[in-house]
Amino acid sequence: MKTDERSELAEEFLLFVSTLMRGMGAIFRRMMDEYDVTWPQFHMLKMVWHSERVTVTELSNSLMIAAPTASRMIDSLCSKGLLEKTKDASDQRVTLLRMTPKSEKLFSDLQGLQNRIMTEVLEGVDTDELRRNIKSLSGIADRWLATVEKTAKKGVTDE
Repeated sequence: MKTDERSELAEEFLLFVSTLMRGMGAIFRRMMDEYDVTWPQFHMLKMVWHSERVTVTELSNSLMIAAPTASRMIDSLCSKGLLEKTKDASDQRVTLLRMTPKSEKLFSDLQGLQNRIMTEVLEGVDTDELRRNIKSLSGIADRWLATVEKTAKKGVTDE
């Protein structure tokens, strides 16, 4: 594949991702407003939901945001009763994050809505094709995250 073609496909891929994210944001905005949660905060809660053990640094890297921004988001979610901070028993310098019953209800409600909508969107899509697409997108997501983490580490060592 030619470099120009790969670049065009990458641009098209990013446009599709942007469209998906805008669409999801529009669908969930009303429910998130009921809980006073922004779209980025929802993604942060989602990362905590899917992690057994997560730190501020891990969240900032995974969400591709600066640690101070992540800290402000976390503080906001804590003040709303949606996240709790605890110290790591083995290293008191490390702050761990966990969901609260309130955020578990929010996430459960939003996840249920998301699943209902995605099931509707994917209705009629061949299951084997869907599996192949998910496998391909999973690989792209893994490579994307590895590149982000490598870039973040390089940025830290360059300072």
